[in-house]
Amino acid sequence: MKKLVCSIIIALPFLTANGQDCKAYIPYEEGTVTEIRNYDKKGKTVGVVTQTVTAVEHKGNNTTFSVHQVYEDPKSKDEIVETDISFKCVDGTFYIDMSGYLDQKQMEAYEGMEVKLLMDEINIPSSYEVGDKLKDGYIRMEITGGPMPMNMTVSIENRKVLAEEKVTTEAGTFDCIKISQDIVTKAFVNMTINSVEWYAEGVGVVRSETHRKGKMVGYSELTKFEKP
Repeated sequence: MKKLVCSIIIALPFLTANGQDCKAYIPYEEGTVTEIRNYDKKGKTVGVVTQTVTAVEHKGNNTTFSVHQVYEDPKSKDEIVETDISFKCVDGTFYIDMSGYLDQKQMEAYEGMEVKLLMDEINIPSSYEVGDKLKDGYIRMEITGGPMPMNMTVSIENRKVLAEEKVTTEAGTFDCIKISQDIVTKAFVNMTINSVEWYAEGVGVVRSETHRKGKMVGYSELTKFEKP
């Protein structure tokens, strides 16, 4: 079992209002457990992500949701990566932890190194209309302590509200906001893919699809949603 420890710097604008007024696209209750399965284009499971809400804290104008995440590779049950991430509600806007856009399997390669993350979070406002453009964001990873320093940036660009839809998975049927975006990775090799994500209030990501050059290369679905 491997646990990734990172130092994180977040670029978040100063906002004032009651954070509890916003719609959170993450479970509201501490102890809620969700499971998301990642599939390749043929429908074969390539990863399982289990998230547990460990704390919900209301402080002044902010509400923070702390989540413990466990990534498992079905090919090797001994290879487990654990991380802690957080989400925020501020001034009617829900902010998404950008760490979720890093390949957790790939992060195993940096065990024992110093990993510094700088991020500007993407968000979902409580009030929106279909067709609205949403804020872009990024996460930059600086790695030292290994054979050679490495920098990688993942940018989330061209975000747009496509629709409001019902989505049914093994975990149930959910009312979702459908968002499209481009994911631009800059490292040794640069790559751009398009993704579509369906978020449900009080739940999180219910389904996501990844496309490259117009073809779907993989997708994820919520397969478990258990409240305490």
